Amino acid sequence: MIKGSSLFSQLLQHFPRTEFAQLVAKHKAERCSKGFTCWTQLVSMLFCHMAHADSLREICGGLACCLG
Repeated sequence: MIKGSSLFSQLLQHFPRTEFAQLVAKHKAERCSKGFTCWTQLVSMLFCHMAHADSLREICGGLACCLG
């Protein structure tokens, strides 16, 4: 069985999560957030752009399919 990474996961590997968290803390980006974290927002927006999604329902459905 061949195991490989999806194009989306390969793209996310270019954004080190620890470095991203340090930048979020430095700029206090999550001080007013209520639902999404900055990381979740980034992942959602990247997925939306790559999938050419037009609505929130398309994004949610597409991300749900990726999880299995």
